[in-house]
Amino acid sequence: MATGLDGVNLTLVDTVDKAQAFISWLGERRPLDAIAVDIETGELPGNPRKDALSPWHGRIRLVQVGDGMTGWAIPWDDWKGVFYDAMSRYEGLIVCHNIAFEAKWFDLQSDWKLPWHRAHDTMLMAKLIDPLGTGALKKLTQIHVDGTAAALQSVLDIGLSDNGWTWGTVPIKYQPYWSYGALDTVLTMRLFEQFWEKCAPGKPYSMAYELEMNTRRIATKMELNGVRLDLDYSQKKYDELLDYTGKAANWAKSTYGLSIGSNQQLVRQFENMGGVITEYTEKGQKSASKDQLKILLRDGDAEIKQLAETTLSYRQSLKLANTYFSNFINDNSGGYVHPSINTMGARTGRMSIQNPALQTLPKGDATVRRAFLPKDDDHVIITSDLDQVEFRMFASLSEDPNLIQLFLRADATGSDPFTEIGREVYQDPTIVKSDKRRNLIKGVVYGRLYGAGVSKQAITAGVPEEQMRAVSDAFDSRYPGMQGFQKFVEKTGTARLEREGVGYVNTWTGRRLPCDEDRVYTLVNYLIQGGAAEVFKSNLVKLDQADLTDLLIVPVHDEIVLNAPREDAEEIKQIVRKCMTTTEGWSVPLTADADGPLENWGAKYL
Repeated sequence: MATGLDGVNLTLVDTVDKAQAFISWLGERRPLDAIAVDIETGELPGNPRKDALSPWHGRIRLVQVGDGMTGWAIPWDDWKGVFYDAMSRYEGLIVCHNIAFEAKWFDLQSDWKLPWHRAHDTMLMAKLIDPLGTGALKKLTQIHVDGTAAALQSVLDIGLSDNGWTWGTVPIKYQPYWSYGALDTVLTMRLFEQFWEKCAPGKPYSMAYELEMNTRRIATKMELNGVRLDLDYSQKKYDELLDYTGKAANWAKSTYGLSIGSNQQLVRQFENMGGVITEYTEKGQKSASKDQLKILLRDGDAEIKQLAETTLSYRQSLKLANTYFSNFINDNSGGYVHPSINTMGARTGRMSIQNPALQTLPKGDATVRRAFLPKDDDHVIITSDLDQVEFRMFASLSEDPNLIQLFLRADATGSDPFTEIGREVYQDPTIVKSDKRRNLIKGVVYGRLYGAGVSKQAITAGVPEEQMRAVSDAFDSRYPGMQGFQKFVEKTGTARLEREGVGYVNTWTGRRLPCDEDRVYTLVNYLIQGGAAEVFKSNLVKLDQADLTDLLIVPVHDEIVLNAPREDAEEIKQIVRKCMTTTEGWSVPLTADADGPLENWGAKYL
């Protein structure tokens, strides 16, 4: 394994002789039978700079290929035929850093498609091995390869700035530019040589890594599929939301003389009205945060409640207008939006979605989802959402017999676990799903899962703390296994922190999830969230194996959304339900339902 960057050879393919040398080099034998592939992209002339990162709006400028000692930069417009010819003969492993980026560009703008069955991603490896560490190539290579790895990027940045160049206008033959690109393949291979020792078959992270690579392949296909939008509805809702926020702002100004978007002015007004502010910002300033507004909405008089409710509605409406509908209107591509799916968006391995940020969609709200349509009149929407997956995992892991039997009874009778728990805790068999006491039970359960104390649970539920504490105590008395499991996980994490310098848990695939030194209590949440994320990803793999990948649109929270041919919708719905359900390995089945056929995604929530 090479160390440092001495002796590295970088070449721009701009002559026939260099092209022949590249093809000859690619045929050589090398460690791990692997090469790295990378691309440099840019915006089209006259287009905004942000298009340099969009395969729907930008263009490929360079393709780079390399191993641990040699990197080649191939100008795309003039020499892509050389790349096609060489890669058609190559049968070894292909390594990328952030493979989703390269895969989409090649799929949309080339005749070569990434062979996923022999592809690897060093960024995914890095995030598996160190969930708290960086995923950036240059920073990783500074840590693992050579401290000077970012020097060429600094030279390039200066050149771009001094000459007013962008990624779309920098000359191909500008030496710091093509060298920067070619070096990335060398750096990627150096990382692969190290990370493969922990991610290869039979190694500690092999199971988790295989799952992540399969998930990345499926998610990239979803990004390419995209989602068709109802642009008329989007414009209408955007206008309505902005109209509301304008009226709310005017009301606050005329009534109280304040800017409803100003935290400082809101705090002052609430205190003038007799409200007590208990929340603070990180800098120690009093805060009219979401939680604070909920407290005021719960405890304040009628006037305070009105201002708190209006402020919450104003913020939510502004977010919906600007985060979603504005992006739908301005950034769609031919009436479609192609969200970016980060398959390891959190330390727990949970996904996140940007452009637009769909993971922040309010659960169960139809407003934004109503804008998502089937791709044409011959298709419908089908969705499938996991049923209380985190709670079900928690119950299984706790091994609490009362809780396990409760879930089995609820599943057998078509009931609901929170309703069943409410009946037992309150000793009232008449409780139904619409009973307000059920929400208190949900508050206790999810408060435990997310590491929230009784005070936070009470704020979320909108009830006095004493009432929530009484429900929490009754819950513990009935189901002691959950609290016992929490204490066991925290005790184990504390012991690891003292013995190994870091507290952590391992999910069912072997993924290691560390906690911050002073937050061992979060390990229960990490174990459950991480395990649930892996279950969801495994279900995506089952959908892929059922040949449904071409129908998948987007994953949000624990829900998957599909385009299904109208004539096959009922059959596909049954297949989806089966793929999204996991029974083996858990005392409580991890069930899912499927909804559809729907004419839009939001119809599920109406």
